[in-house]
Amino acid sequence: MKKVFLFFLASMIGFLSFGKERNDKTFLIIFDKTELAHHQASLGLMELNISSTFETKLYTGNSETALIVTVPFTDWTVCDMGRSIVKVSDNKELPLEQIAFRIIDMDASQKNFKSLLSETKENQEEVNSPLIKLDL
Repeated sequence: MKKVFLFFLASMIGFLSFGKERNDKTFLIIFDKTELAHHQASLGLMELNISSTFETKLYTGNSETALIVTVPFTDWTVCDMGRSIVKVSDNKELPLEQIAFRIIDMDASQKNFKSLLSETKENQEEVNSPLIKLDL
């Protein structure tokens, strides 16, 4: 009985450890500081507004401000993300596309990067093909 239980436990752990298809999508939203100042937008308030619905992570520093947003469904597009209404100040709400400098679909970018890498590897294999020396 103990062996059956251990076998069942090991098979369940093995089954759960295999990768599953992701059901979420990640967007990188880059903000321009001058645009934020123009709209008098509060990044903390915007992140708080978005984080009530989606998982977010805000990055600030010497470069441009970036917000990473993970939505729990895969059919969301960059246009849908841009059309979402965000509270930028206590009395002002705007679509995200009016405030954001750029909205990037990280999953699509990752797929494009992988395809570029595979094309590069194929080209390298063609270049590294053995040369045939002909005697004339």
